[in-house]
Amino acid sequence: MFIPPFPNPSDFVCAGIILFCIIISWFYFFRYFRRVKITHHTAGKLPPVSLVIAARNELKNLQKHLPLWLSQNYPEFEVVIADDGSTDGTSAWITPMLENEPRLGYVLLDAEYIKMHGKKLALTLGFKKARYNHFVLTDADCIPAGENWLSEMAAGFGSGAEIVLGYSPYTKSKGILGSMIQWETLLTALHYLGFALAGKPYMGVGRNLAYTRKVYDQAGGFSAHHHLPAGDDDLFVQQAANTKNVAVCISAEAITSSAPKATWREWWRQKKRHMWVGKYYPSAVKRSLAGFPIAQLLFWICIPVWFILGAWWPYPLFFLFVKLIPEWIITAKKARILGIQGFGFSYPVWNLMYTFWYVIAGIASFFTKKPVW
Repeated sequence: MFIPPFPNPSDFVCAGIILFCIIISWFYFFRYFRRVKITHHTAGKLPPVSLVIAARNELKNLQKHLPLWLSQNYPEFEVVIADDGSTDGTSAWITPMLENEPRLGYVLLDAEYIKMHGKKLALTLGFKKARYNHFVLTDADCIPAGENWLSEMAAGFGSGAEIVLGYSPYTKSKGILGSMIQWETLLTALHYLGFALAGKPYMGVGRNLAYTRKVYDQAGGFSAHHHLPAGDDDLFVQQAANTKNVAVCISAEAITSSAPKATWREWWRQKKRHMWVGKYYPSAVKRSLAGFPIAQLLFWICIPVWFILGAWWPYPLFFLFVKLIPEWIITAKKARILGIQGFGFSYPVWNLMYTFWYVIAGIASFFTKKPVW
């Protein structure tokens, strides 16, 4: 009869560290990620809504997407284009339309006269231009899922919420880059939607976000971080949200989608920009988010180290399966809910690859003084 070798001290140390990593990782999966599900809201009477769209040199996208926004199946709304100093002819194209379309509004930060421009200032002017007290935000390159998108998002206000967090994936592109972007989109959504559903909202995505004028004014708008070139979504939500005033809207009709970055270099710059803003998160939010990547990193380092130290191979293999199988099942279910497919049996590979990519991007963003948007 075969008798497995008695564990040596290094086995106990590695097993202890790995078990600790599994517990931390499972805390996120079972406490937060598992909560993400299809979420519909019903509202007796939908409030009048101002759809505010940020744009900078997005003429082609505006020409394609403006008809989609104006054709929303919604009782009373307007579309306000907040133009951050475009130089591609956006103003000349849209100005004649204002006379014939009463639901269309337009504000322009003229680069020749306004030196301190940016998305936050453009949105601020867009809110001042807006006729209504409920704002739904998206970007010019985003495509609504259909004509009921605005109704789905605005219904979130029906529960008395002041902030509605939506979901906005990137369309699937080919190759490893396309899959990596899909994986990042999935993890990001599981984090901010799961945390919000657990009563700990910390961010939204400006591509699909809604809030009231009241909560915007109470938070002082973007004044607390106006000097930063980002944060109109995550930093604002951290400032304005609480456990009672946030609703989450997840459904096939409630999403907006946009094209992902086409090259690794472009995505690398985008990833560094997003993570750079994290330096300005409150300490409590940083601590809440830090456990997951640290646990993932330590786990993937300790597994090969344990093999190198001469472990009997079933030991680390056992812990590998113990960790990955439950996470695999939860991730697969939530990916289907969020419309992300294609990982299948490659889940461990993407988990491993993205863990180290995230750490490298995080270190790079930490040493970036101020990225260019």
